[in-house]
Amino acid sequence: MPGTTILVLSPLPSELVDALLKASSAGEDIGDVTAVTYGGASKAELLQAVAAADIVVGDYTYRHEMDAEVMEAAAPCLLIQQPSVGYQHIDIEAAAANGIPVANAAGANAIAVAEHTMMGALACLKKLGLQMEKMKQGVWAQDEMAQYGVFELYGKTLGIIGMGRIGREVAARAVGFGCTVVYNDPERMSCDLESELSAVYCELDELVAKSDVLCLHTPLTPETRGLLGADRIASMKPNAIVVNVARGEVVDEEALAAALKEGRLAGAVIDVFSEEPVPADNPLLDAPNVVLTPHTAGATNESRMRIISVAMANIVRVLKGEPPENVVNGVRPFSLR
Repeated sequence: MPGTTILVLSPLPSELVDALLKASSAGEDIGDVTAVTYGGASKAELLQAVAAADIVVGDYTYRHEMDAEVMEAAAPCLLIQQPSVGYQHIDIEAAAANGIPVANAAGANAIAVAEHTMMGALACLKKLGLQMEKMKQGVWAQDEMAQYGVFELYGKTLGIIGMGRIGREVAARAVGFGCTVVYNDPERMSCDLESELSAVYCELDELVAKSDVLCLHTPLTPETRGLLGADRIASMKPNAIVVNVARGEVVDEEALAAALKEGRLAGAVIDVFSEEPVPADNPLLDAPNVVLTPHTAGATNESRMRIISVAMANIVRVLKGEPPENVVNGVRPFSLR
């Protein structure tokens, strides 16, 4: 296919994208392809850039919002390939209305996020932050820590909300730590998969109330926005911890912070926030026994390489006239050949 222009909205050099596409195509003919890294700053410049593109590599920093106006300008774009799992800055319904398939890199960071989940849960249970703070203050708090309570993950009930790729990776690791795993998802797994993962299906409110470690691995949808609100937080065990590596808006941050400060919850692991970067007045910043990270749960060197590989391989599929994978808005691209 001659003259294909790929617009790169992520901060990736066009030369790098060219090299990655060449490597991903493994010598197969993908036509004359030119990658162009976007350097504009205004909405007008973005509209002009997408109008000239055949394929768009989305922005993994989420700074370039692709709204309905952008989608109208981009049509008939053959594919918008987001090089991340999240795509909240892309109006996928508007893309669908304009016949543009949007794909993400689903599953590429599942291992990284699952490991982060387990790390954070262990850090909260063992009061790792407090122990480090005491050590840096020159306090040998060996006996003192017993007053705060230091706990094992073994034997705890670990609840998973959202049993997709990440949730399943978490379940596999939790069983290895000796946890009882319960889960909730709009689509219940097969009996065989439940048995393989040693995971028991629970109704949502029951799961929240019985979990010692409550892990959120759900996408942000109208149904999940505010899913863990004040009422559900109030129903949790006082020694429970919350792990949110999904989306900040899934949790009521003020209600969670209040529960932590009032001793109604034992801790929290928060990688995602309702506003990012986090403003100084976010109530979780001064809550006790929290592990706070800047939306990096899925950002390991290994996962970055997997994400890039998945994204480039998908673009190559489209360049070869094949349908892309991981399409999130149900649109099939126009045939390229």
